[in-house]
Order: sequence, then structure tokens, then C-alpha cells
Amino acid sequence: MIRNAAEFTFSWSLRRQEMWNCCRRKYFLHYYAARGGHDPDSGGELRRLHEMRSLLSERAYLHRLIAAELRRRFYRPHEEEDAELPDSEADPYGAVPGRLRREFRRMLRDEFRTDHAHPMLAALYYNSTPPGELLRELEKRLRNAMTAMSSGPLAMLARTRYLFRRPIDSPLEVAVGELRCFAAPILAFEEKGVLTIVEGSGADSTVLLHKFHAANKLHIPPERVRSLELIPGKGALRLAGKELNISRTLREIRGGAAEMLNAVRPDGTVREEDFPRNPAHCTLCRFRGHCR
Repeated sequence: MIRNAAEFTFSWSLRRQEMWNCCRRKYFLHYYAARGGHDPDSGGELRRLHEMRSLLSERAYLHRLIAAELRRRFYRPHEEEDAELPDSEADPYGAVPGRLRREFRRMLRDEFRTDHAHPMLAALYYNSTPPGELLRELEKRLRNAMTAMSSGPLAMLARTRYLFRRPIDSPLEVAVGELRCFAAPILAFEEKGVLTIVEGSGADSTVLLHKFHAANKLHIPPERVRSLELIPGKGALRLAGKELNISRTLREIRGGAAEMLNAVRPDGTVREEDFPRNPAHCTLCRFRGHCR
């Protein structure tokens, strides 16, 4: 399989770096081979590859549900200029179990096949877990996460005054010199001159991108930016980047990007044969239906 790299704008993200480090074949299939398969008329192998590209693990799906609801509830009162949450919505996660069940029913009806924007679990796609058992496990893990969150991050974030809540794009494009990078913040707020950005990653690269964003767009110096990692399963917001070395992390980001770009051949093509599989990760890989 051959693709023209010039057709795909390159950008760096932690997710892309982790995929590159994990399995080069998976990287090629995700970032090159499956691109364009979102179009229902693409058909054939391209459409099928994009199906696999869009699959979610149970962990990723639950994190997506929780983060999306947290972001929506955190910002909605601010957007409506309402000083108080309505009593009927005192539980910030009250809608999440219902959304889980609705989306799970859509997965069982295969609505994902016609629109890949609908979520789909890899375990259902590959029939690796009976649907009833899978739903019960998801609901159990969601309840546990909600319980843990309610006594930790939710209480802390609920105390944040609405006038201190700062809208932030997600995904968030960040310029690091000439290199386009992306982060995935959940929410942000600013108190006592310090901008706090909450994200599902606590990696040093994520912290550095937050600082670049604040400096580039908001003119806030690095020392006045902090990053919190959301860990729903533990009901925790962990301070990230406590030992951040900016120079080293910047070299790692640029070095990773250069290594990926060096995989492009001199003629501007990327070829599947140049991206070897990592057999250690094949069993649960979402591309296992193609890469055998």
C-alpha cells in the first residue's frame, strides 16, 4: 500500500508519538492508509480501514464519555450566564449512564457502519466479548469512576467561580516554532493569576504544550501555567510536570517529529512495507482485521 505523504498535513501529538513508539504498522494505517475513509462513498478497503481506525477500547470510550460531560457541565453555566446550576442537574454526571446505554444500542444496530462519527467499541466490532457482559462491565466501571469523581475533582471544579472559567479548544492546536502540535484539554480556569489546564494526560509534553499555548495566545508566562491530569478511575486531579525540563522535552518533541518525517521516502511516498508490525501488540490492535 502506497500513499503520497504530501496529501496529509503533518502535526505532532502525544497520541501520534505513542502510536509511533508502539507499532509502526499501526501508525501507518492510522495516519496514512485510512485517511479519507470517513466518506461513505469511499468504499472497499479504504472504508474498512477507516472503520478500524475509529474503533475505541473500553477505557478510551469511558474516558471520552466522562471528559465530554465534565467539559459540557463546566462551561454551560458560564455560557448561559447563569450563576447557579439548576437543582435538577445537581449531579454533574446524571446524564452519562443514559448516554452510555443509548450509544451502546446504536452500536448494536451497526449505525457506525454508515457514519463513523458514531462511537464503536473494538470488542463489539470483533465480537470478542458478549454484548450483555460488555455493557454490564462498562456500567460498573462508569459507576465506580463517577463515585470516585464525585468526592474529588467534581467538588473542586464546582467551587471554581464562573467568571474564572476559560474556554479552550479541544483538540487544541499549538505552534512550537514551525511545528504544528495538538493537545486535548478538557477545561481551563484562571485564578489568582494562574492559568490551570485540565487534560487526560500528565506527560511532560502535554504540560509543555499548555505553556506554549498560554504564551502564544494568552501572553501568560510559563511559570503562571499549571497542568492537572484527570484520572477518573481514581477520582483524582494530579499536578503534572513537577519535574518538567523544558529544553529536554522540546528536544524530544522535535526529535520524535523528525523521526516520523524521515519515514517518508525521497519521492514523497509512504509505503506499508517500510512500517513493520510489532507482534507484541497485535492481539488487541484495532487493525487486526487488516494486518494479519
